[in-house]
Amino acid sequence: MRIDHIVWDWNGTLFDDGDALVRATIEAFSRSGLPEVTVTGYQENFTRPITDFYERLAGQALTAQQQLDINAHFQRSYADLLEQARLHAHTVAALAAWKDAGRTQSLLSMYPHEHLVALPQFHAIAHFFDRVDGMRSDEPQRKEPHLRRHLDAVGVEGVLIVGDSDDDIRAARACGVPCLLYHPTRGALVSQTRAEGLGVPVVRELGDAVRWALGERP
Repeated sequence: MRIDHIVWDWNGTLFDDGDALVRATIEAFSRSGLPEVTVTGYQENFTRPITDFYERLAGQALTAQQQLDINAHFQRSYADLLEQARLHAHTVAALAAWKDAGRTQSLLSMYPHEHLVALPQFHAIAHFFDRVDGMRSDEPQRKEPHLRRHLDAVGVEGVLIVGDSDDDIRAARACGVPCLLYHPTRGALVSQTRAEGLGVPVVRELGDAVRWALGERP
């Protein structure tokens, strides 16, 4: 199938904030008095919705108040780390290569929309996208319906999803479109073993995702 449009994920894919996400989660669990979280534990358990992820990390059911406490600690820690995060090294080159090939692209994120579009890191690449959708306050916190609405708004055929987690893959499959997993060598949100077992092509560099979408496959 010819790929004419890429829907890029933001956190962990174009935006190199994997370390910030993991560190903020580790700190949130520590501040909440819950079992210690390790990088390995994060990568083996990461999933969405986040409430399920937190319960997997905790190894127990969590009350609504515990979920709120963890999230509050996470948001504060992540905000402190956010300024240090940058775009992945090859983000701009990958987006430019896809645009130069005469194809279109958009951005879909679970990050709150108003915060996403305010990020200086986003401003640097905003001009590449035909459409940008972060999460709105009235949307369910699940990627599948979020992606479905995004695809309806984009209104094109030949779409490829490029993301970095099993959540991206499940959403793509539910919407009947292919997905490519970006699994960076540093800051990955899922382990190598999990990445290899998800049943989709895996790339280490964003440029390889573009080349794959253009049909340059081994």
